[in-house]
Amino acid sequence: MFLTNRETLLLTELMNSTGPVSLDRMMQVLKVSKRTVYRELANLEKSLETVGATLEKVGRGHFQIFASETSIRQLQEAIMADTDQEFAASERQHRILLQLTTATKPVSSHFFLDRYQISNTTFFSDIKQLEESLARLPLRIVRNQGYEIEGSEKYRRLITANTLVMEINEYQFFHLLETDDEAPFIFQFLSRDHLLLAQRLIRETIEPQFKELSDRKLAFIVLMLALAMDRVALGYTVEEETYPSQINKDLLKVAKKIFAQIAEKTKLLYSINEIVFFAVLLGDFANSFDRDFFDDNFDTDLAYRVKRLIELVSEQTEVAFYEDTNLYKMLLTHISGVMTRAILEEDHLNNPILEKIMNQYVEIASGIRNHLPQVFPQQQFSEEEIAYMVLHFANSLEKNPKVLEVNIAGISPSGLASISLLEMQLRKHFPFINQITFFRVGDVKRENIEETYDLVISTSLLPGYQGEYKLVSPILLEEDIQELKKAFQAISQKKRSAKKAPSTLVKEESYEAVLAFIEAINQLLALFQVQAIDNPADLEETLQLVLTSFDEHVVLDREKVVDRLLRRYFQAPVGIPDTHFALFHAASSAILQPVFRIFDLKQPLPLLAMDKKEIAVTRLLVMLAPYPINETSSQMLGKISGSIIMNDLNTEIFNSGNDSIIYQLLSSLLIEEVKQ
Repeated sequence: MFLTNRETLLLTELMNSTGPVSLDRMMQVLKVSKRTVYRELANLEKSLETVGATLEKVGRGHFQIFASETSIRQLQEAIMADTDQEFAASERQHRILLQLTTATKPVSSHFFLDRYQISNTTFFSDIKQLEESLARLPLRIVRNQGYEIEGSEKYRRLITANTLVMEINEYQFFHLLETDDEAPFIFQFLSRDHLLLAQRLIRETIEPQFKELSDRKLAFIVLMLALAMDRVALGYTVEEETYPSQINKDLLKVAKKIFAQIAEKTKLLYSINEIVFFAVLLGDFANSFDRDFFDDNFDTDLAYRVKRLIELVSEQTEVAFYEDTNLYKMLLTHISGVMTRAILEEDHLNNPILEKIMNQYVEIASGIRNHLPQVFPQQQFSEEEIAYMVLHFANSLEKNPKVLEVNIAGISPSGLASISLLEMQLRKHFPFINQITFFRVGDVKRENIEETYDLVISTSLLPGYQGEYKLVSPILLEEDIQELKKAFQAISQKKRSAKKAPSTLVKEESYEAVLAFIEAINQLLALFQVQAIDNPADLEETLQLVLTSFDEHVVLDREKVVDRLLRRYFQAPVGIPDTHFALFHAASSAILQPVFRIFDLKQPLPLLAMDKKEIAVTRLLVMLAPYPINETSSQMLGKISGSIIMNDLNTEIFNSGNDSIIYQLLSSLLIEEVKQ
């Protein structure tokens, strides 16, 4: 029984599913359109007939395989058979690249021609495409008695792992590797023993600590660890690479532990640079704002750039994304991982789900594309990475109650076709629209519409209608779009200024856990104050003076904490751009309980802000936490620090507000955290 690669993926998904599999899921697995899925299902159906199995449609858009035990065994054998005989162009190019990045000597063109049954013309076209895809990376394809990759070992591994991630099936990757059967595709490029060892170590060591990591990220980390073993065994190391002077000590310990076990199993020595490289990789992928904000390596420059990107996208789309601190944290985590990855420059999307999102949220995608070069001039982002950013913004749009939702009443004497076109265009340009309801002219009653809907639009003049409405063209002209943007902006301001009734607690936690969290909030608020100090002109002396205000129940060793605060400042700027305050923070074993205080300085201090510009600091925000920081403290202080950096209104309150105003803000922020 012969199965193509796509048939194998479909069959794997269908057989391992506990119930019928949807078309959407199959599109995601194959990374193709619905039409292509149907074509592949038709091919699979014919293949199934050869072993007496059938493919049945179950419900709308769902499919399931029905087979005897004998047929199931045959299908399982077919799944594990070699499927390298038929490839789409992108699949073939990815495999050629993997062959080159993992080879130890030049690979002849004849090898590729024979393996993939392609012509010289096709092969040269593939090589040209790969050269263009690698153009921005320190890697190049060279001809030397064959073809090989020259360049950075670090990027060779990163591009290998990223290419494998694009081609693997997650379920196969995490489950079928545990069987005794061979999985030919991935083991063409990686040692089976190394991959299985890497998978076990990551499951035992990384998964329990970083439960928020996606399957995609876990797979990437597993692949990078397996590649480290493969490459070191062949004599290739990352000795030439450079890393930050300060590395997360906890992650470094984790990396040391993992490589100690690897060294014992493989009987090979791994340089400190290999261990550090992996620790940095873990930091990039396991990034969390709340957890890492107190770390010395927290990238304040990146934090500011992400904030700026969200502000610019908010301006273009007329959506207050900047009010969503969760979006900020998620996007910061995502982009920090992207910054150090090697990604192929491909101008197309292989994932139909991401493609659908890009088509649905055109205005958001446009905003991101327009402003990424401005905010990150030195960084190139692939279409896939941009699509994932759009996904984060879309999630914010759909889930966050702070993002504007608008309900529109449309009045149109035209037919359904005209209405449908208008609705499609409205949703394209204004994705935050929650509901659009169209009325016939004869059904319109002012009191029913204006009380229920935020905005009334009409495709024709309404003589005698007493209410307010916007006249728009059925094809939504540019001037219509601009007028609607102004209207939505006014609605947004009105809604944000309106006071909302407090909502009930929605956390599915025990009553005791909620009480404990509230008690921690009360303790933090009890220690809060705004204090004026007559400080010297020196930063270190000012911090020493600041620490004298904390008694021994809060800070055990003041000198140690001052040293931590200074180290943190010299590692990265702590001033908040376009303000007169700086956020100093530290976690230390010399700190006994979380505390947040503000100090107004008599003598301004010239300090660097997160945008690398100098500001005159007249107010210090000091945030201290015990080390290791527990979840409650991380949650509370993360909420405060996120609001300081991300939300411009809150930033201004922290910049100039008095004791009582800031206290009220802190109270509302922390209670909001209880409700979420």
